[in-house]
Amino acid sequence: MRWDDNGSRFDVDLHGTITFTDDLTDVQSLSDGGSFQMRDWTGSIVPHTVKITASGGKLTHEYFVGGLSRGWDDEGRRFLAGHLPVLIRRSGLGAESRVKSIYGSKGAGGVLDEVDRLMSDYARRLYLVALIDVAHPDSAGMLPIMQRAATRITSDYDKRGVLEHVASTTKLDKPAGLAFVQALATMKSDYDQRLSLTSLTASGAGLDGDAAFQAVAHMKGSYDKRLVLTEIIQRGGISVETKRGVIDAAAAMQNSDYDRRLVLTEYIQKYGVEPPVRSAFFTAVDVMRSDYDRAETLLTALKRQPVDAETRAAYVSSAERLKGQYDQNRVLAALARAESR
Repeated sequence: MRWDDNGSRFDVDLHGTITFTDDLTDVQSLSDGGSFQMRDWTGSIVPHTVKITASGGKLTHEYFVGGLSRGWDDEGRRFLAGHLPVLIRRSGLGAESRVKSIYGSKGAGGVLDEVDRLMSDYARRLYLVALIDVAHPDSAGMLPIMQRAATRITSDYDKRGVLEHVASTTKLDKPAGLAFVQALATMKSDYDQRLSLTSLTASGAGLDGDAAFQAVAHMKGSYDKRLVLTEIIQRGGISVETKRGVIDAAAAMQNSDYDRRLVLTEYIQKYGVEPPVRSAFFTAVDVMRSDYDRAETLLTALKRQPVDAETRAAYVSSAERLKGQYDQNRVLAALARAESR
């Protein structure tokens, strides 16, 4: 691996499983036959290199300057002790073994304190994922992990890696589900938000409608928002509040009547147009600019269920807003057929 830091350039080569001393100034153990090499190319054409090998349970250190061995002297020790902490905390090298060691002596709090000292999103992700695997936290134990993901990791990709691991290993209760969604809100990428939220809904977490739509509300792209909403609909078992939230979220989609129509027709096919969501449904239909998408949504609803007097008035009002005579006639004819059933 190549490591660049503030103008410094290092090449690191590791073979085997490695652990480091608690103060991060030296290698503590290395699997038999393994090797670790760190070479500094900074500021000179003459590289400085530390090479550590393991054989028969014994570690051998060697320091090179310009390819010539210096054995193992104080300069080599200073070189290793000076650069190793930054390398470990930036690269995530030996993350799993370090997390196990810290957790064994200081618990989850000790690992989280170390996460605060790390110097890259990649390393933070490795440590938080390893902590989950070592500690097997319950919903309450996941809260500080998700808080670190939200506040310490800026990369959406690495943040998603932590959140997906949270969702895949623990069925979160409602407070933890809300914390998960709050972490999602710190993401800029709709794609990463969607995949993270999908992992949460797939886990069967205790996520109420308000929490779910806090996440959806932060999505700017209609495509990703549509995929999340349709997945929530397909899973079923949602409250009236959540149903209304799905429809309101569809109405709030920007610049895509196509995606809005797909969400609404998915909803209709699953639930129909129930009295508690009737007003929200027709509001969502009426914000569409496309006659075709509006008409197709109304036609799907008319095929799905009978029409009562109150619903009829809403259909007529929505049909009259259609600009094209063709689509208006299609909807009104379908309304007449529905009433005759």
